[in-house]
Amino acid sequence: MQGWVTLALLLSLGVKRSLTQNGLGEPPVPRGLTSNPDLPAQTLSLRWQSDSSLFDLEIFHTELMNVVLNETVAVKADPVTGLHSWTWHSPLPLECTSLSVHIRARNQLSVSQWSPLQTIPGSDIPVKSESYMFPQDKMVPVGSNMSFCCIVKEKEDFKEIMYGRQEMNATRLSRRTYAITVTNQPASGNTGTNVICFSQRLTLTGAVVFVGYPPGDEGLVCETRDLASAECSWKKGRDTRLRMKRSRTKYTLNGRDCLEANEKKTWWCSSKVWEENWTLVARNPLGTVQLTDSAQLTDRVHLLAPANVTVVEVKAWSATLQWSWSVAAYKKLEMVCQLRLFTHELSSTRNYGGPGLSSVVLEGLWPDSDYTVTLRCGSKHSFWKWGDESGPYRIHTKMDRPDALDVWMWMDSSNTGCVFWKPLSVRKSHGALDGYEVSQSSAEEDGWTTVSLPPGNFSYPIILNNSSDITVAVAARNPAGLSQPSTVTTPAYRADSQLSVSELLGTNGSFVLSWEPNVNASSGYVVEWFPTGCSGLCPVDWKKLPESDSSFTSLLISDSLVAGVRYTVSVYSLSTGAPLLLQRWQGYSQEMIPSQSVSELSPNQTGSDVLLSWRATDMKQQRGFIRGYTIYLANAAHLDLIANITDPEVQSYRVKGLSLSSYKFVVKAYTSAGEDAGATVAIKMEMDTADMLFVGILVPLGIMFCCLILISICCYKKREWVKKAFYPEIPGPKVPGDWSSPQGPLDVKPSPHSLVHIVESPEWDFTKEGLFPVPEEEEESENDNIEVDTDSDEPALLRYYNQVVGDGSHSNQVSDSSGSSTASVGSTQTEITYAGIQSPTSSQGVCGGGSYRPQMQSVAGPKIEFEADFQDDGLNTGYKPQGSWQLDSPEAENLSGSLGSPTSVTSSQFLIPECSEEKPQPPNTWFHNLLSGKS
Repeated sequence: MQGWVTLALLLSLGVKRSLTQNGLGEPPVPRGLTSNPDLPAQTLSLRWQSDSSLFDLEIFHTELMNVVLNETVAVKADPVTGLHSWTWHSPLPLECTSLSVHIRARNQLSVSQWSPLQTIPGSDIPVKSESYMFPQDKMVPVGSNMSFCCIVKEKEDFKEIMYGRQEMNATRLSRRTYAITVTNQPASGNTGTNVICFSQRLTLTGAVVFVGYPPGDEGLVCETRDLASAECSWKKGRDTRLRMKRSRTKYTLNGRDCLEANEKKTWWCSSKVWEENWTLVARNPLGTVQLTDSAQLTDRVHLLAPANVTVVEVKAWSATLQWSWSVAAYKKLEMVCQLRLFTHELSSTRNYGGPGLSSVVLEGLWPDSDYTVTLRCGSKHSFWKWGDESGPYRIHTKMDRPDALDVWMWMDSSNTGCVFWKPLSVRKSHGALDGYEVSQSSAEEDGWTTVSLPPGNFSYPIILNNSSDITVAVAARNPAGLSQPSTVTTPAYRADSQLSVSELLGTNGSFVLSWEPNVNASSGYVVEWFPTGCSGLCPVDWKKLPESDSSFTSLLISDSLVAGVRYTVSVYSLSTGAPLLLQRWQGYSQEMIPSQSVSELSPNQTGSDVLLSWRATDMKQQRGFIRGYTIYLANAAHLDLIANITDPEVQSYRVKGLSLSSYKFVVKAYTSAGEDAGATVAIKMEMDTADMLFVGILVPLGIMFCCLILISICCYKKREWVKKAFYPEIPGPKVPGDWSSPQGPLDVKPSPHSLVHIVESPEWDFTKEGLFPVPEEEEESENDNIEVDTDSDEPALLRYYNQVVGDGSHSNQVSDSSGSSTASVGSTQTEITYAGIQSPTSSQGVCGGGSYRPQMQSVAGPKIEFEADFQDDGLNTGYKPQGSWQLDSPEAENLSGSLGSPTSVTSSQFLIPECSEEKPQPPNTWFHNLLSGKS
């Protein structure tokens, strides 16, 4: 029985093992799990035994059992040891907190049980109660991510972690451990970046991280200096930002340490022998770089500087330079040398060649000049680079005679002028000048007259005493001797008024001249210019040109020209005789606005116009050709343009049609550069005397004319009323009775006193004339349409006018035919009042015109005689009163046609004209037509 039980157990174990091996059952649990932490590398290596090749791994933070890793990995067993091994890189330092790990096997259908937990203790275990920060002094490349952890001291409360000056968000890993993660770290400073952990009371701990770059060196080049050894150099790359000694970059050349670079911090390395292939390795904790180079010895020759440079012979125009070499192998080397000469801020380069070159001759130097020489050489065969340069060496050349002077003669009048010469430069003087010698000669004099002048003089005046030309020669003198004399002959004087002077426009501060060549210009041309209008010793400048074969000769003048100054430019042809003037211009190299406004600006009022007049600016203040003038009216805030005068010769302008007010005008002269500041003048417009008189006459006449027109219009409109009010119709006289009987004597009876009241004066002056009243009877007129108004209550006043009759005229006196008229002799004037008689008015119906006038005659005494003189006239019928007019009296001429007609005492018109037989015609006057409405 026991045997069967044992057999059953064995069979069950065999079946189970068979199922497991075939993958049909649960795999066995991995055995012998061990861990090996690498703290600096932050890695954890695991080893175990198992028949499976697929495993599940889990890693925890032991204290809080937070899962850090849960991963399935395929790991094959080592064929020699039969162990499975796997390495995990921790994002956090392994010291931060304790880790626990376990593993299980897996097949296609099932997994095994977990292996027992394997714990890796951290620095936060209770036996380590101090504060810690991990990692310490870590070096990482720029841009990497990194985690830091702080283990708080026992009985301390965590506050924060600072990365540099930035507060970071911390994550709790265990009871005492807190961690941060920094991403994309920037480069550290010279001392690294500080990471500090703080508690609530104090600073607990900290760490330093160095963030930098791997080596970046490049450009390895090897060369020889002595044709045997080698010197290799390269370009240093960017700064690695790693300052600690252990983190510096280390260099090796062909496997040998480069002491020069490692210790002296230089970027070259030497080798005693030349090797055609070179390899440089640069390494630091963050990376490694490798550089290579290869070359033949003769292709990389870099010569040393020449030694013992000296001058063995110095002349005025040349010098010989010599030097030596410190390397004997250079004496057979084919080389090329370069000399650089420096003098007066000018430099020149000269090249010389030869085997083992050690001396050269410098040609083309200037006398009495200082030179500084430097020298360097290189291999002529496969030229690599110039060798080192020697130190500067100073050379001073000897003196020589000066160069010939540039001489010109300027005539300021027909017999006076001045000889000018340009000062010599340092190179042309060939030494310090002692002075000048000026010699003068004429055709009428034999020989030369010489005058010595100090070195500061550059002109000499001349006077022409005769018509012959004068030749002047000028030479410069220095300790080495005299220069070649320069001669000039006096040119003919030509004033500007004698020539046609053209206008010359400047271009960019210079003059561009052109003229036709002259056949007599065998020695070329001279262009002369000086400020226009200058007096005395003018600053004359000139330039000589050689003869030209072209159709036009041109020259650009830009020397010594001042902007805003007018210059007179002349061209002379040079020959064996005196210079000949060809052409002359005046112009400005650069025009500017006038520096001074127009002068003498004055206004002159003429009626409503103002005449502005001014004087042009002086030529020195014009600073350009005056192109015209602008006239402005100045307002409070701006200027209003009135006119633009484009003719510079016009210096006046009339402003028309101004009203009575105050005005301010501004006149500005302008050039091509712009307007000047302007001259201002003010004027107050006043009424002109002639205008005032004209207006004073016309205005009243116009007003009167308008009033007359208005009155005429009104009168025309109211003509009927005006006619009735001022010019009523006068009825014609009516004579009662029958006048058809033949005419006979008329018996005139005096009016009764009831009708006529005679007022007598008690005094009588016998010396006065007597008045003879003639009573008026009603007569029947031929005009029956005239009626007498007998109903009027107003008595008619009849005045007797004195009528003087000369002596001896008694035959012409008129007396009452009846002799019964009552007369008053006691007064000179008698007022007669007719109570029932209408006083007659002027009638337009009577042909002769005229009113009733009583007849009067002069009396000698108080005796008054009335005589009736009836004159029969067979041709006339009707009543005719007697008249006493003399034909030779003053009134006879005007009244002779109406003698005998009665008149009224209130009118001078005759009541009954003699031509009563004719039909009366009304007077045809404009006023009558106006009142009557006739046209």
